[in-house]
Amino acid sequence: MSEHVIHLIVSDDDFIAINRAREIYEEASREVLDDMSIEIIEATVSKIEDALNVCNKIVSAALTTPLFGGKKVVWARNLNFLNDSPISKNDDVREALKHMLNTLSELSPNDVTVIINASPVNRTSKIFKDFSSTSNFEDFKTKDSENACSDLIKIEAKKLNIELERGVPETISAIVANNSRMALQELKKLATYVNFERPISEKDVIDMVPIFGEGDFFEISNAFYSGDIETAMAALHRYFFTNKNASARPIITVIQKQNSLLIQLRTLMDTKILPRVNSPQPRGAISNAENILGKYFEGADKKSSYNLFSQNEWYAGSKLAPIAAKFTLKQLIDIQMNLTKAFENLITRPNNDEAIMRELFLSVR
Repeated sequence: MSEHVIHLIVSDDDFIAINRAREIYEEASREVLDDMSIEIIEATVSKIEDALNVCNKIVSAALTTPLFGGKKVVWARNLNFLNDSPISKNDDVREALKHMLNTLSELSPNDVTVIINASPVNRTSKIFKDFSSTSNFEDFKTKDSENACSDLIKIEAKKLNIELERGVPETISAIVANNSRMALQELKKLATYVNFERPISEKDVIDMVPIFGEGDFFEISNAFYSGDIETAMAALHRYFFTNKNASARPIITVIQKQNSLLIQLRTLMDTKILPRVNSPQPRGAISNAENILGKYFEGADKKSSYNLFSQNEWYAGSKLAPIAAKFTLKQLIDIQMNLTKAFENLITRPNNDEAIMRELFLSVR
């Protein structure tokens, strides 16, 4: 039996909070006798009056006895006024929340369950502390975003009755930048890809899941290093055809940052700290390299795009390292020099962005 009537679920990621709340709601709903005993209240508001109305609805729903007896289940979905907004600071709203908490606390968990998922929240406010101390409280802040996303993937995999090989949840999470919604979407696609007949492997993830945020610039960058001049020129043409009067500077920026990382990776390969292979690096290889050379980056911005060891290990080892293995260190340095020349040409030859980029791409053959 639950200790409290209220189940309060909070998270810095609203998707994680609502998924956990849904699990509790579905489990609690199995105990009710009929559909009239369950109620969902949309608790996202934009006005003070709406917040007061939501509080009244929650109290009224919890106090309403089911027609055929038994337990009542109420889900206040996506409540958004336990945060630090002007609505939550309003005296009337604070009183309404206090009245709701006091009323629900007097009820028996045998008779009613009230589920509230809230995000964002102000964890330092008195009303939040009062709610958390008198509820079955779950706060996903204690988990870093990668672990929280990985845990959600594992939970969803069980629901889908699909097995995951070791490292799959972490790899999916890394590729989608810990975006929970996208992670579950990709998991479902992968489950369909394996036809629900075999475990999802890390190779499946690497082959099938696109990098989160990968757009035109990254498509062009990948084509630049592909070695296929027709593919590269086609990607470049598509960009300028669909983006009239587009600047080439973002393309140069993306390629230059990537090339800087490739130079570092190729140097590690030439010194045999990393194996030179055209496939993804062995698990832990980038971390081992950091243990050896990370001290030389002390004092550098850990989030710098030019610091190899600040990159996601999966991205560096599985996406960039195979590219670095295809080029010599001299070729990558030549590319860096050609990027500098292209940037200078953009300044001295204005309004010739596509032509300058074509010259740059033709230099990599």
